[in-house]
Amino acid sequence: MSSTVGIADIFTGILLMATAGLVLSLLFNRNYKNKYNERGKFNRTTGITLGLMVLSFVVIGLSADPEGTEEHLDSGEIAVEAGIDEMTEEEDAEETEAEQRAEEEQAAEKAEAEKQAEEEQAAEKAEAEKQAEEEQAAEKAEAEKQAEEEQAAEETEAEKQAEEEQAAEETEAEKQTEEEDVVKNGLIPVQLYRVVDGDTVHVIDEDGNNLNLRLLLIDTPETVHPNEPVQPYGPEASERLTDLLNGAGQLYIEYDDGDKQDHYGRELVYLYADDVNVHEVLLEEGLARVGYIYEQQRYLEDFKVAEQYAKDNGLGIWSIPGYVNEGGEGFNYEEEPAVEEPADDGGGTDTGSYNFANCTELREVFPDGVASDHPAYQSKMDRDNDGYACEISSSSSAETSIEEPADTSADTGNYNFANCTELREVFPDGVPSDHPAYQSKMDRDNDGHACE
Repeated sequence: MSSTVGIADIFTGILLMATAGLVLSLLFNRNYKNKYNERGKFNRTTGITLGLMVLSFVVIGLSADPEGTEEHLDSGEIAVEAGIDEMTEEEDAEETEAEQRAEEEQAAEKAEAEKQAEEEQAAEKAEAEKQAEEEQAAEKAEAEKQAEEEQAAEETEAEKQAEEEQAAEETEAEKQTEEEDVVKNGLIPVQLYRVVDGDTVHVIDEDGNNLNLRLLLIDTPETVHPNEPVQPYGPEASERLTDLLNGAGQLYIEYDDGDKQDHYGRELVYLYADDVNVHEVLLEEGLARVGYIYEQQRYLEDFKVAEQYAKDNGLGIWSIPGYVNEGGEGFNYEEEPAVEEPADDGGGTDTGSYNFANCTELREVFPDGVASDHPAYQSKMDRDNDGYACEISSSSSAETSIEEPADTSADTGNYNFANCTELREVFPDGVPSDHPAYQSKMDRDNDGHACE
């Protein structure tokens, strides 16, 4: 522009304003068309602006020199082109920025998803490792616990075994000491073999000998007498004696002053179950009476006291009026069968009606045997030459081949015994119900065992 204001200058200003308006119009028009999709329509304002521009160019061209006109035209064109180019670059920048922003958002979302997946995977892995460690720790703890329990059990078992061994040693030592003390006090340890009845027992001593015991100073009702029925309280006395002896840890016998055996060869003793005198127990409970009194009377007064207790309380045999023969021996249950005695012609050696073929026949009449001054005595029956024939002793009761019964051809095979005396000659302990020698008439207590 020149230094002086003229028409050219005015129109130059108008041209600049028209150019600016055109640029703005184009911008607004483009946005409007894009918004309302009215492409191809001509805007009146744009036409007016273009008209002003054309008019300004003409006036300026007429008012200025060609060079100036050209310069002004070039400047206008450059300005228009610059405006258009600037508008295009801004649109491209906006689109590029939008695309970049979308890519960044997509990349961010992808990164967030990958991060979340990695975190989940890491959490699952950590949880699996933790669970594996816990299981391994639990297995290890269980194994350690089991090992400790096994070790504790082994230690406990070892301690228990050691205690048992120590207790056994102490018990053995105590037992040995007691046995030594007992021997010093006159008691002899024995083992039970068989209870015959309430006052007769078979035992085995320390040397293995079978001893037939007759308990001193007591008498119990009969249960095995061949010529008498089972008497009241006889089985109870045998059963009580059996219980006492079987329940004891050790049995002892004690001899008194005087003879050690009776004329049947039975040991005359006092019998103890541990430290209990079985004689006193039977007397106190009314299962025995004081009897069988000879020169051995060490505990007679004590036994009478025990007997008096049962008598005062009406126990056992004392509960039956007149049952105990207080004026003599035995019990008033049933009179013994009478035995016809032969007439004594004064010869002294005539056996008359006592000419028995063997000890079995003799014991039918004289269960305890006979002395040498008896008319039934025969030297062939006195095997031990002690002046007493067919006596029952511990040695003879153990034999099974003494005199055979006279008749062995009956329906019961070779065992048709007339009574328990004959049967015990062969079977000292009696026979059970399934034995061919069993007969119900010999099983007086109906326990399935005859002559026991």
